[in-house]
Amino acid sequence: MQPYAFDAYPLFAQLERLPDGSWHPEDIKAAIRKRGVTLAELCTQMGVPKSSASKALAEPFTQGELAIAQYLDVPVQLLFPTRWTLGQERVRPRYAAKYTTVAELLS
Repeated sequence: MQPYAFDAYPLFAQLERLPDGSWHPEDIKAAIRKRGVTLAELCTQMGVPKSSASKALAEPFTQGELAIAQYLDVPVQLLFPTRWTLGQERVRPRYAAKYTTVAELLS
């Protein structure tokens, strides 16, 4: 299985893609809520600061992105394809031109 095979993860059928290739943050939040927890509860369960998940939905924040992806049991580079490479390297906004993101590969 390819690491970027969205079909292998049923969660992605429920999410709306944005023009830049990322997923709508409200859809990600809804997927978490459907599992019966709030963003703060998810953070507590994953052992990260309480605002990590909500911050990750609004802006690049590694700790929150990793916690959300682990909780939803999907690869972080597929959940946040504009922020990660296929090799699970974090794309730093300042140096974004040096990386090829998952979203760019799929466009």
